[in-house]
Amino acid sequence: MLIIRPFLALFVAALVGSAADSTASNGTARYYIAFLRPIPSRKSLSKAEGDRIQTAHMANIHKMAQDGVLVAAGPFDDTPHTISGIFVFKVDSLQSAQQIASRDPTVTEHRNTIDVHTWEGPPGIAAEYFRLHKLDPKTPENMQVHPLCVLYPGTAWEGSGTTRDSLLAAHTAYIDQLRQTGKLGAAGNIQAPDEMLGLVIFKSIPLEEAQTLLTADPAVQAGVLRPEYHSWWSSDHVLPW
Repeated sequence: MLIIRPFLALFVAALVGSAADSTASNGTARYYIAFLRPIPSRKSLSKAEGDRIQTAHMANIHKMAQDGVLVAAGPFDDTPHTISGIFVFKVDSLQSAQQIASRDPTVTEHRNTIDVHTWEGPPGIAAEYFRLHKLDPKTPENMQVHPLCVLYPGTAWEGSGTTRDSLLAAHTAYIDQLRQTGKLGAAGNIQAPDEMLGLVIFKSIPLEEAQTLLTADPAVQAGVLRPEYHSWWSSDHVLPW
């Protein structure tokens, strides 16, 4: 239970200037990404109870957008269903993002858990969406599924030594190559210390194509990085690349 697709526009269009990116010297912007994960033991709800929580959840999404802290969100469409969806925050600290995410009704009602990570992503997430919808509120949403890949340390991470550094450099070059070919919507590192190492979000291409492309990543081939694939729903023009 999280973020029914047609509602994405209702909160992204409400973004305010305080959510604007502050670009770091390395060309990235700092975001905090919250993964909402279904509690395995959660029980089935009556329709009335489910509707109540969903209504409160959507009201909270509107409030986070109006407060200028939420820059993107959307549900996951995976099988098996291990992630309900994500919030992408532009706030001043990891602690602030954790506090805001923990107040979502799907969390307080014990439907989802949250884990929040510091993401050095590209500047401008949702900026073009906001610009277009400010000019014309009737701009089509064009909701699409984007392959979203979470990168973790692979089986060869610990024993690779200096070879790991060269493979990670090759990984960075390969991601830049994918961006230049127009395959990527966003990518960036998760700030250490963290079990996650990075996120790679593709444009709306088939999941199988995204898997094929990342399989050719030198660090993935060497087992230094392990990709975990998901399908994320987002409106058009949210991703900056």
